[in-house]
Formats: sequence, structure tokens, C-alpha cells
Amino acid sequence: MTLQKYGVSALVSGIAILGLVALAFVAVAPQAQALSQSDVDLICAITSCDAETEAALQALVTGGTTTTMSYTFTRDLTTGSTGEDVRQLQMFLNNKGYTVAATGAGSVGNESTYFGSMTAAALAKFQAAQGISPAVGYFGPVTRSAVNGMMTTSTGSSTTTTTTTGLKGGAGSVDSYDLISSLNNEEVGEGEDDVEVAGIEIEVDDGSDIQLTAAKLVFVHSTNGSGSSDDFEDYASEVSLMLDGEEVARLDADEFDEDNDFTQTVTLDDAVIEADETGELVVAVSGINNLDSADVDEEWTVEFTQVRFRDATGASISEDPGTGTRTFSFEDFATATDAELAISDGDDSINDARTINVDDSDDTDNVELFSFDMEAEGDSDIEIKDVPVTVTIVGGEDVDDVVSTLYLMIDGEEVASESISSSATAESVVVFEDVDYVIDAGDEVEAVVVADINTAGTDFDEGTTIQVAFGPESAGDFEDEEGNDLDLEDITGTASSDAHALYDVGIMVSLVSVDEENANEDGSNNDVGEFTIKFLVEAFDGTVYVANTAAATSGTAGSGAEADGIMYEIQKNGTATTDGVFSAQVTASGDETDKSESFELEDGDSTTITLFVTHTNTTSGDSGIYRALLRGIGWGTANDDTYENMYTFDLDDYKTDPISLN
Repeated sequence: MTLQKYGVSALVSGIAILGLVALAFVAVAPQAQALSQSDVDLICAITSCDAETEAALQALVTGGTTTTMSYTFTRDLTTGSTGEDVRQLQMFLNNKGYTVAATGAGSVGNESTYFGSMTAAALAKFQAAQGISPAVGYFGPVTRSAVNGMMTTSTGSSTTTTTTTGLKGGAGSVDSYDLISSLNNEEVGEGEDDVEVAGIEIEVDDGSDIQLTAAKLVFVHSTNGSGSSDDFEDYASEVSLMLDGEEVARLDADEFDEDNDFTQTVTLDDAVIEADETGELVVAVSGINNLDSADVDEEWTVEFTQVRFRDATGASISEDPGTGTRTFSFEDFATATDAELAISDGDDSINDARTINVDDSDDTDNVELFSFDMEAEGDSDIEIKDVPVTVTIVGGEDVDDVVSTLYLMIDGEEVASESISSSATAESVVVFEDVDYVIDAGDEVEAVVVADINTAGTDFDEGTTIQVAFGPESAGDFEDEEGNDLDLEDITGTASSDAHALYDVGIMVSLVSVDEENANEDGSNNDVGEFTIKFLVEAFDGTVYVANTAAATSGTAGSGAEADGIMYEIQKNGTATTDGVFSAQVTASGDETDKSESFELEDGDSTTITLFVTHTNTTSGDSGIYRALLRGIGWGTANDDTYENMYTFDLDDYKTDPISLN
């Protein structure tokens, strides 16, 4: 958008924006030229306009009348919650004078979709003023009802304008922003076009598609060589933005100048990320044709300081991704790098922590341990000569005790193998030599590390864990198409598997459901929280015995806690607690056989285990926000209560929602 469109010069652009806002709030406004939706997005991206300002500007888009904000909250919220309802709650608190933040995220006009400590503090002040107890910053049924009752709706002659977005869903938000690991320390050569220098992964929640409408970029000259220029346009000709490889914006580099501190809000076109998907927003820089010798090797940084998007309801949201900076440099023709190997994590189904079924009478071959991607960025093919990986064993053994041979597969083809040396330690670097695999420029391949595992119980103890990671880079050998070795700074990104546990006989576990309820909500400091966690347990390769009793823990299950069976934790206000009175009950429904000390499952059998925990408050000091978490599942191969193994894999989601208990 240019403000000349409204007959106002760029020299008074700030006055023009303020004038538009002021016109929007005049009760009987003179006829004004309508804005486009992109105009509103850009104005609000530049000025971080609040909800009322945006509503007024939106009225100029449609030519209609303004409407007051209306929202109905439908769920409980607490520290760590994310979503559009969190942003609406922050707006409500700010509008009522319970300021979330004075500046930055959470401040007026800059409300975010994350419920953090500042949101909780502002909410607690509101609760105290309204006589809501406990005033601890938990947005539960009582507070939600009070806030919904105070939300205003449109009245009088004002009419609500229905926005058609073309997006699917309802209210939407961004779950996370992360820097793309493979883009760092890039080199932009003279005359080189669209060199990707930084990017962020934007993970969208499942509530709505989102349309990215603007992004604010900040470039900073981070080195200051003798005689070098501080003007970005002396290095770069253009800056472009791409979403998932498709161009969504392009502008001249001279728009990032000293007068605006090398900062510019860039309007994005047709930049849609679907619900429950992750998009990659990448900034690329084109170098000028004749770089001054004093500017060679000079480094700049770039940062995304704001991302603005719209969801299917038409709501516009601005957020600071908070991802930090990436460094890049400008090089002349002679030294500009046109080959770079980018490393990133591969298949999650291989890398995520899991139990691996191995054999106690023979070796177990062809076990997939680690997946990573390699991409040849730039204009040069890359020949993969030697590939290093680091193997880490936890359980008292060395790598050679657990693994006999490692294989490297690229796009499903075996390209190298290495026998494990008897001198290996618990953490050893294994180098796949003479791979001799060429990745064409611009292509990406998937590499998988596969292992032949030795005999469980003989060569190593069951329960031993194994983890594999790429690197160290210095042990590898990678060449461009001219036969030149890639420098270490040209090998970017990281990749690693989680630690996998090796068992001959064991269990697999998956979450079924969680539930929570205040069973005695009378406000008399004797509330009873009922927490239910259901999970499916499956036995493999033999008979197992799973705990049929439960006990509370204040920390991670294991190391002496195994005898207590199924381990759970009660948290109060986010911290493990012993306040109040606990009781727990364990039941099962499936193929199990009830034994005196456990549930028996034969090979291939499964059962759904229900952990039912009650927490009863006994004094006013017990009041707070409570939840239950599963910390471990005791199991063994003997029918007793010693449970020599504790299943603790990937239990992050095995927790109830928080509820308020008086």
C-alpha cells in the first residue's frame, strides 16, 4: 500500500494513518474513501493497532458501521494454554484496566495467543476485584461465566458485518514459531539471486486455516570492517519472501534504509497455511552485481519481529515470533559459496522415543534407529563422501556390546556399512566411508541409519537405550561439483533421534483418554477432584505383569520407585504437591488375567488400564489449580510387586486438564 493512494505524500504518512483512525471514531463521519483489506492489514502491522482501531478501519473496508467486540469463552484456560480465546481474554483484561503487559506481547494492541505468567497475574487481579476465589489466575467456570456476562455485544443501529475469508475453520492461532535449522551463516554472492538466508517454521493449530498478511523484517549490519558501508542497498538489490517455496512478496532492498533502521513491514500475498499444518516462511536476498571490495565478507543479521495473520472468522492477529536472528554474509565472485549441505530431522516415526523389540536368543537385524534429511542448497551438486554419526548407549554397555553393524540407507538404497570396533565406548563416532553418493543441486534425500542389534540379555541388558545423531561435521567429507571440500560453515542444521529402549519381552503403551471433574464444588474448602487417565497396554514376545496399584511421586518415576507400580503426580498451580488427601485406584478391561500382585498379559494380549485418582481439599490453604499426570508404568516378567521395569516413554500427553479446587 502507498499512502499516495489517498492523496497524501509519504512525508506525512504517520499523519495520514492517524487521520484514518480518527475518522473511523467520529460518530457522524464524513464520507471517506474505502480501504482494502490489505490496507488494513498493513496499517495495523505498522502501528500495532488495538481491537477498537482495527474495527474502525475494518468499517472503512466495508463502508459499514462499527461494531463493539463480542466473544463467548467456552473452555478453561491456564498457564501454557494457547489459542484465539487466550488473545480475546488478554484484550478483555487490557480493556478493563487489568493490564497484561505495558509493552511487547500482551500489551494493548499486541495481545498474543499464549497464556503466560503475565496473563495469569492480570487475571488474578481481575478475580480479586470481582470477589472470585481463589484469585490465582486460573480461568475456570466461575471466572468464565463472569467474563462472558461482562462482554458487550453490538447495540443500537450498528450492524455486524460478516467477513468472508475463504479460509476453513473458526478461530485460529499459531502453536509455535521455530527458526529453520538448516538456514544459518549463508553467503550471498555478487549478482546471485534469491539466496535463502533465514526462515521460520509456523505451526498452525487445528482450529482454522490462517492467511499470513504481513511480516516485519529487521536487517542489522553486525560487522564493521574498515571502510565498509552501513547501507543495505550497497550489498543487496532485492529482498523476497517465500511460503513453502512459493513467492509471496518481493521488494527493492533500498526500502530497508537508515531512515527506517533497516526495518520494513512487508505485505504478503496468497500466503495460506492450512489448519494443523506447518508452513515455512523464508526470506531470500539477492546480491548486487558489483560489490565494493570493502564490503566483501561483511556480515548482516535478519530477524522476523512480527507476523500478522487472519483466521477464518476474519480476526487479525499480530505476534512477535521471538525466534531471534540469523547471520549471513556478502561475498564476491571469487569466494561466494554456491554449495551448502543442509541437515534436518527426518521421519518422526523412526526418531521418536519408542520401545524396540529385540531377540534374547539371536541377533536382531535391520532395526531403523535414526532418520535425517540432506539437501544440496545452492547451484552445485554435492557429493557425499564420508558421513559421521554419534551413537550413544545408556545402560552400562559400550556401543559394540549393543550393535554389531550399522548401515546407511539413502532414499531406500544401502550406500555404506560399518562394523563397530571393539574399542568403542558408550558414546562413539561411527563414520560411513566411501559413500560416493551425489545429491543434485536443489534436491533433498532421506538418510536412515539401520542397525544389526546383538543378543539381548547376553550381550547387553534389556532396557538399555540407544540414540543416534548426525555429526560431528568435522569427521565428514562432502564436496561440491568442482571437487572442493565444503567448509564446516557450509554444513548447516542438526538432526538426532530420541533414546530408544531395547527389550526382548515388553509392553507398548498408547493413550486412550483423560478426564477431570470437581465432584464436590461447594466453595467450602473441601472440593474433591476426580482425575481419570486411561491407556492401552499391549504385551509383545512373552508374558508380562503390569502393576495393578498406584502411588504418587513428586518427580520422575524410576530409580527405586518401580516397586510402587503405576506412578502418578498431582500438581497444584503447576508444581507437584502433597497438599490435601490423595487416593488412587487401578482397574483393567481387556485380555488381562487378574493376579494378586498384577495384571497378567500374554504375548499379543492387550488391556485398557484406568488410573482413577481423587484429591480432597481439607483446609483453605489447599485451594488452587490441580491436575493429574501419569509418570510411569511398572511392569516385569514375574508375578510380584517388584516390577523391575518402568515404562516412561513419551508420556507428555498423559495428563488431565487443570481444574480449580477450593
